[in-house]
Amino acid sequence: MFRFLSFVLIGVVTISSQILFAEDVKSLGTVYISVGGDNKLAWFNLDEKGKLQKGGEIMTDAGPGPIAINPKQKMLYLGIRGAKSVSAYKLSDKGTPEFLGGNPIFGNPVYLNVDPSKKWLLTSHYGEGKACVYKLDANGIPTGSAIQMLDAIKYPHSIQIDKSNKMVYVPNTGADKIFVRSWDAAKGIISTDASNDVDTKKGSGPRHFAFHPILPEVYFVNEIDSTVSVFEKDEITGKLKHLQTISTLPQNYKGPNTCADIHVTPNGKFVYASNRGHNSIAGYRVDAGSGKLEAIEQTATEKIPRAFNIDPTGKFLVVAGQESGKIAVFMINNQSGKLTQTDSVEVGKGPAWVEIVARP
Repeated sequence: MFRFLSFVLIGVVTISSQILFAEDVKSLGTVYISVGGDNKLAWFNLDEKGKLQKGGEIMTDAGPGPIAINPKQKMLYLGIRGAKSVSAYKLSDKGTPEFLGGNPIFGNPVYLNVDPSKKWLLTSHYGEGKACVYKLDANGIPTGSAIQMLDAIKYPHSIQIDKSNKMVYVPNTGADKIFVRSWDAAKGIISTDASNDVDTKKGSGPRHFAFHPILPEVYFVNEIDSTVSVFEKDEITGKLKHLQTISTLPQNYKGPNTCADIHVTPNGKFVYASNRGHNSIAGYRVDAGSGKLEAIEQTATEKIPRAFNIDPTGKFLVVAGQESGKIAVFMINNQSGKLTQTDSVEVGKGPAWVEIVARP
């Protein structure tokens, strides 16, 4: 069997002596950071006070990028961008990743998504203009060549399957288009029927998106024009209907900016998006009836907040500063949605992805 160097080196694990918490402080979860500039996956323990303690790190032979989590099977998938591969890890109860295996993939991955059946891994490839599907074996390890490579995409920046496991959505940042395609979970095939695809505003650049946990709304962050677009998803057909587009920036800001990431709190009350340039997290209240957004404020954060995430309890938001080399933690006010910083720690050069897994 042909093996890649990355599949060997990623087994080198360093565990910090700081992993233990004081007995009176509860651990909420483990924060995983893809540190592309230092060729490593790092993880931290997040406590109930919003403080981070170093857990450990795994070195890779090339810069890691996207992370996908399968919490039910305690699996973590890491895209190795320089090596054009994906690695699979089993997560212990304490959050420590154990390398299980890996697989070469078509190109440089910018996004990973595991389908609800846990049989398929979907990847998007920005530079190559492809979206791919890979089979997962019985142990959850990606195997073989792509089952499918979806063409005619310009800069696909993310890919996700909805919770029904019937629809796939692929934002095309360069084409101002969102692919809305049916998904055959039995065969691992994305439909090539483009009749339901959505054209977004010219120059908007849809990048990442998040499903509302209760309502049929889907929230897309637009990289180029610094906005968030709200769509209503038809629960039967999967079609998207545009409801609203709202800025991520203050009215008086005239400087450069591009948006990167977007997430919804588990209770569905708030949406947050990251601004690179203004270097802030934009917060919004969700209208419980319409799913539309009302701006709260922009909260200053680390420089170039390429990635962030919200812990499964919905209490904290963790953001990575790609240029500052730090990750910062913010407490989410459950009533107002405003953010208050609780911690900031060094993580390394070029952190580019954040995932958080709840402690059992």
